[in-house]
Amino acid sequence: MRKNKIFAGVVIAMAVMMTATACGKNNTNAESKQETQTEAAAEATTAVNAEVASSQQETSEGEDTSEEETKETQPITANDAGDIKEGLFTSKSGKYQIMPPKGWSLDEDGDESVVAITAPNGEDYLEVTYVQGDDADGTREVYPATMDEYKKLISRGEDMEFVRYDVKDGSDGSQTFRYAIRYKAPQDGVRYYAISGSYNAATKTYISAAGTIGSTDSGVEGQIEAALDSLKLK
Repeated sequence: MRKNKIFAGVVIAMAVMMTATACGKNNTNAESKQETQTEAAAEATTAVNAEVASSQQETSEGEDTSEEETKETQPITANDAGDIKEGLFTSKSGKYQIMPPKGWSLDEDGDESVVAITAPNGEDYLEVTYVQGDDADGTREVYPATMDEYKKLISRGEDMEFVRYDVKDGSDGSQTFRYAIRYKAPQDGVRYYAISGSYNAATKTYISAAGTIGSTDSGVEGQIEAALDSLKLK
């Protein structure tokens, strides 16, 4: 479309100029007409130039819009969560780190607010949750001060054994927590569950790391505990 408009404008300008030249050969009075026609040719050329400039601007704006739409539709990948280098996972923003068990891999979806790292067997995994801002308070679980109180909330009978329970409350509503549960008979495929984390009321920051074990490999428990120990806000 833009090329057709340019070509049409050029043809008009050439036609006007050819007519002006022919009239100059006929008589003196044609000189005045030639001047008029030359002015018309100049006006036509100006109009063509304006059309070209307008078309170029529209094309540029269209390209910019296309680039913005492409960026918005790009899929989420593991890079939106962070990455594991030399055994250490660092969130994309750099706000927290954790060292998962050796050989475990980062799931290929999600972002740094919920990160899953899975064992090669596919039965054991580590999950980190990080929320900062107004959503932090709604994301966290508020734990009771003692293990006995918590047992009343989640007890599943003699199959459940608390390995430990440690909760500390701050005067401003902040809380740190760490506990572990072992099941004699796997519950929903889970044999061992451990979590550690904190909620800072002043900065509205919640972070936790939770390990879930479904396999019968007893060595994984120690690996999970070591990972929880390594969780660090920066």
